[in-house]
Amino acid sequence: MPTEPNQPPTATTKGEPQALVSLSAAEVLPLREAMGDLQRSVAGYYAETARGGDLGPSVRTFLVAAQTLNELLTKGITQPESYKNLFLTGRHSAADLIDAVKFARNIAQHVLHIVKPSNDVTLIGGTLGLRVYAVWDDVPAHVVAKLRPGTQRLEAPYRSTLEGQEVTRTMMAVLRFYADVSPKLVHRDSRGEWTGFPLLSQPGMDNPLHPEEPLDSAESRKWINQRTPGGDCRVVCGQVTIDGRPYVYGHTFVGRYSFSPFVETVVQANYDISIGYTYLQGNIAANIEDATDRFPLAHQGPVIASRSEVFSWASTISRIELCVDWHGPGVDAVSWTRVVETETDTRLPESFRFGPRRARRLNALVPPR
Repeated sequence: MPTEPNQPPTATTKGEPQALVSLSAAEVLPLREAMGDLQRSVAGYYAETARGGDLGPSVRTFLVAAQTLNELLTKGITQPESYKNLFLTGRHSAADLIDAVKFARNIAQHVLHIVKPSNDVTLIGGTLGLRVYAVWDDVPAHVVAKLRPGTQRLEAPYRSTLEGQEVTRTMMAVLRFYADVSPKLVHRDSRGEWTGFPLLSQPGMDNPLHPEEPLDSAESRKWINQRTPGGDCRVVCGQVTIDGRPYVYGHTFVGRYSFSPFVETVVQANYDISIGYTYLQGNIAANIEDATDRFPLAHQGPVIASRSEVFSWASTISRIELCVDWHGPGVDAVSWTRVVETETDTRLPESFRFGPRRARRLNALVPPR
């Protein structure tokens, strides 16, 4: 969040990152579909970690999707030299990771050995839902011996970049690599967001929820503030001042549903409006109903539904003006102040406060649809 009440976040001036590989317009579309399969495989694996089932099939789906994209870029484009060079003299920092994925996929395809995460897993969670954190398993020597020499040479990258590493983190790194290859490869949904992302928030965990999210915590905070919030729009329900700083609060909507509240400084909300995000104001209490029972996976709390389209009863805000604290009709001021304090109470560690903020800002609490 901005460090000063009247200092908005600095918008990034960078355009789309420079592609490492040039692709023709005819090549982009099929490659983007392959990237979409890869993105969905990562989101599917992550979803499976909350179901307590066998993670092996999801891992193997990811391996096939990742290697398919690798092969298309290696053999299917008209000018593959720049891509191949990422594994040679101009070796990319993630080249070993892509080679490691190829190693694991070749085992799954050519050897009678089941490629799956290790049985040594960590289970994290509680009332907000359990999730398995698994690591890549080791590959026995007798399995490596059955591989072709070309694949055997990829054993070292596997052991250095995958073996023993948490699976979702490595999958996200693969997605970041292909976005580096060309930002045009990223498959996006109707809202312009990466298909399959952000991932659901896991309370207490700082693993990235989005492929674009920086790994450095300080950079992640900047990134969160500079990008538009997730969801379609936000309905402001009131304003409250804490420690001299005014905040607006309300609900983020996806279609007619809200899975998450939001909290922003007035400055941040106005910045969001300036970069094209929609904030609304209307009588929310008179136009919503409880919809929690429709989403049994929404562990984070109540889900509300607008009885009609949100824009039919809420009007667009062009700018939020500073004013005395206010709370909309039917709004419980005490409860909402507590919601605001989960992000603003300086007695709590910053990392603890940032977890809810990141999830709310990304709208990373929407269960799979």
